[in-house]
Amino acid sequence: MRFNVKEIVPNFVGQIEDFPFNALDDQVVSELRSAWTKYPVIRFRNVNIGDREQVAFSKTIGAPVFHPRQLQEGKNTEFPEILVISNKKKADGTAAGDLGDGEVNWHTDTWFVDRPPSAAILRSVQLPPDGGNTYWANMYAAYETLPASMKERLRGLSIHHQSVYDGRGEVRLGKERPTSSNFADWPGVDHPIVRRHGDSGKPCLYLGGDPKHQSIVGMDQREAQELLDELWEHATRREHVWFQEWKSGDMMMWDNRCTMHRRDPFDPNTIRLMHRTTAEGERPIPA
Repeated sequence: MRFNVKEIVPNFVGQIEDFPFNALDDQVVSELRSAWTKYPVIRFRNVNIGDREQVAFSKTIGAPVFHPRQLQEGKNTEFPEILVISNKKKADGTAAGDLGDGEVNWHTDTWFVDRPPSAAILRSVQLPPDGGNTYWANMYAAYETLPASMKERLRGLSIHHQSVYDGRGEVRLGKERPTSSNFADWPGVDHPIVRRHGDSGKPCLYLGGDPKHQSIVGMDQREAQELLDELWEHATRREHVWFQEWKSGDMMMWDNRCTMHRRDPFDPNTIRLMHRTTAEGERPIPA
């Protein structure tokens, strides 16, 4: 291989130092994809690239996906493929990036669309002294460790993922507040609770985000909420989770199809600036 992968967590997290970003030929991309299939979360260390190189690297994984927030606070005027994640302020006091400095709850990226993205790539540009750690939950392991009776119960079930409110409870761009209190009636998309990964072929839980507004297709809301609460609690147990304490020169790449992630808050008097690119994925299919 043209680079080495150090195993951090078996079949979950790998680390690559000094990746050849300036030599992205077919062999390197093929080897990276193979490593990424084995390790859904990859940490790149000693990364010394800019926005242009990050966009080019991301495009070797898949066509760019534009997050709704890239049209708002997270806009990058020079490279529209980049989502700016930061608590920085512009001269006029408005936000210079998305997500601020608070906690970001468990989710997969853009779970509420027909074809959620496959990959997210997050590069550190400026880091606070403490906090802002990122956590990933292994959704392969979450499914594998379910009791057989639960696996059977989940067969054929889908979550209705509403597309009106984001994870912060804000109405998404171009959406209107629903008048119905039944989440199943809200605009959104249905995805299987257990999906088959497009590359590995393995089953994994797919819970999306915003659990308080979810419903299960064809199921009473109270029963659905009890089941969803159980699945969310199980999927985010400590044994399924690994966290990244960011260092200068770090860049993370994760598989949005078989992981969830969250972020710690950090001191609002410090600055955290990250640049993220996202690659297209496929429509989830049931396992």
